[in-house]
Amino acid sequence: MKLKFAIITLIKETKMDISFKTPKGRFNYRVAGLLIYEGKILIMKDENQPYYYLPGGRVLLNERSEDSMRREIKEELSIEVDIKRMLWVNENFFTEESLNERFHEICFFYLLELKDKEILKRGDEFIVNENGKIHNYYWKLFEELKDINVYPLFLKEKINELPLNIEQLVEMKD
Repeated sequence: MKLKFAIITLIKETKMDISFKTPKGRFNYRVAGLLIYEGKILIMKDENQPYYYLPGGRVLLNERSEDSMRREIKEELSIEVDIKRMLWVNENFFTEESLNERFHEICFFYLLELKDKEILKRGDEFIVNENGKIHNYYWKLFEELKDINVYPLFLKEKINELPLNIEQLVEMKD
């Protein structure tokens, strides 16, 4: 009985990503943000990864997705943002290229607004070391997305006409 109580207490006090691995693959619940300024969007790429993606991360257990979005941007970029609106809910089935691991991912995409312009002083390309993990950030023109390996794939087309209402998108990649 004491062990069960200790485990429950530990779970209550630990921040847990909503992500779990099974023999058939991994499930992730995450958020991603579109930071847009003067016709450019901020994307990122990690060392040793062959693809670009939007800033964001996993939602914590018992955390609202909007709060998660603000937290992830603060952790990754050390900036504050306002959330304008949710754009897309994406259900994505894919095999991650570098890990060769099957994923089922639910992601909420938010249109974000900078609270101030300080991040722009970092230039069109900059590096952030987040607890030993190196992230490379790039401000890219919308049309440049068509020529690079960026996820989600629908971003290449949808970036030019952001929806006024939330859209559900399903992607299935082998």
